[in-house]
Amino acid sequence: MGSGFECNILKRKAMINKIKRVILYTFSIYLLGSCSDFLDRNSLVGLSEGDFWKSEQDAVMGANALYEVNREFTNSIVMYGMMDDFTDISYQSWATGLTTGLFPANASLYSNSWGIFYKGIYRANTLLKYVPDIQMSDDVKDRTLGEAKFFRGYYYFKLWDYFGAVPLYEQAMNVDEAYKARATDQEVYQFIVDDMTDAYALLPDSYGQSDKGRATKWAALAMRGKAHLWAKEYGKAAADFKELMENSDRQLLGDFYTLFRAAGNNSSEIIFDVQYVAVQGYGIATDRNYGNARGSTTGSQRTRPTPKLVNAYEMKDGTPFDFDNFTNANGTVFDPNNVADWRDEASVRRLFEDRDPRMHQAVVVPWSTFVGQDGLEYLYRFPVITTDPLAYTPVWANGSYAWRKFVETGSVYTLQDNMPINFPLIRLADVMLMYAEAQNEALGAPDQRVYNAIDAVRSRADMPGLPEGLSKDEMRERIRHERMVELCGEGQRYSDIRRWRIAQDVVDGVWMTEFTGVNIRQRGFPDHYYLWPIPQSERELNPLLTQNPDWE
Repeated sequence: MGSGFECNILKRKAMINKIKRVILYTFSIYLLGSCSDFLDRNSLVGLSEGDFWKSEQDAVMGANALYEVNREFTNSIVMYGMMDDFTDISYQSWATGLTTGLFPANASLYSNSWGIFYKGIYRANTLLKYVPDIQMSDDVKDRTLGEAKFFRGYYYFKLWDYFGAVPLYEQAMNVDEAYKARATDQEVYQFIVDDMTDAYALLPDSYGQSDKGRATKWAALAMRGKAHLWAKEYGKAAADFKELMENSDRQLLGDFYTLFRAAGNNSSEIIFDVQYVAVQGYGIATDRNYGNARGSTTGSQRTRPTPKLVNAYEMKDGTPFDFDNFTNANGTVFDPNNVADWRDEASVRRLFEDRDPRMHQAVVVPWSTFVGQDGLEYLYRFPVITTDPLAYTPVWANGSYAWRKFVETGSVYTLQDNMPINFPLIRLADVMLMYAEAQNEALGAPDQRVYNAIDAVRSRADMPGLPEGLSKDEMRERIRHERMVELCGEGQRYSDIRRWRIAQDVVDGVWMTEFTGVNIRQRGFPDHYYLWPIPQSERELNPLLTQNPDWE
């Protein structure tokens, strides 16, 4: 650590000296330093327009600031517990948030997210204004302009996903000019498509080691495909995903488990992610929020998988899991709502044998092991035994599943809020399942290409392919199931169940429960929750902003 740390300090001092010579106006300044990793390169959010934007280095620093905004949003939702907590597959242990249907329209989550995205858009517009006039390498100029187009389109996509149609700003404006009415859905969609099309043309398809983590043309193509999919332009979406699958260098990583820990950073499957390092202030808080009491950082299990998710994992032969196929200690049908049935080790072990391997790779279940503090292997005995030094002791001891996904094992990393796990935003398995969805919706019945895409994801998990002869409706349900178990804990399901318009069906009125059936908290999802409210603070500043339905 010595030489890297010294290099880090020298770089930061150099940047501080430079900043002292510049007048700051519109942006905050973030100093990131590292000798090798792209994440920790010097990064300015913004400088005086007269004194900055003069050199290639300025352009690169301006582009780096776009990544900092993305990291800011990811940090905030991980601290909150990930978007999946607002769905049927995981839940918040403490804060109710969006889970009860009683979240106020003036909640800071809405205003903070709105502000983060528009901050990123402003930075992108500023870069697009000044970089074309800088004398610099054509390749680097194209790349930085492509990054600006990518992130502007990406932040507009996030706004569109959560808030619906929003004001569109193509230029960096002064505060007194930034009062526009909301565009139409079609206009926002087309704006995103146009930005991603430009980004695709400008960005490289890969980078050297020192620039790992930057947006590529494949990230832009994936996001254009997502915009088409969200707009129900299924043929266009399928075409974009197909091009990525066939022409990019991305490949499924053989080991699903490794994808979600530091060892899987920058793997062949990742198309776009948020980069983190094990340095105070530059890591991610997954180990606190996803982690458990036996981990090296003593996590709080703020987010927990639901019994619905665990029960959704199929048997190894591809048949659905069903409690009716299992018996308790008395030889009668296992009743998951009877605490006594969970007290028999042999009966409970059978429940979790011969299941989809992704279950054990994503979730800690009773009578499984977890490698935690000091590299020791702990056994999750239930009922929980707190006196056994080698017993796994979850924070919630009355019947709780815990995440294994995004939780480091052993004691290599000890900074609770600063784990070096890159957080995936787009990975190939996601793209393949979106392709299968788009292709299925575009056709009258699923063709072999739909089967091939989803079966490839299942095959990586060592699961059998789907049965032949599925109808369009049947395939739709299988794809939705596959997305649920493959992408759990990654925050994708919150957007999925809203765009599919099934959120009320799977969330509203449903109780969060322990796996023993004990009720914890009832969920709520009113109809107006499909869109977030336009923040009142923004409406007070801009009278042209109309509110989303039923949020008044």
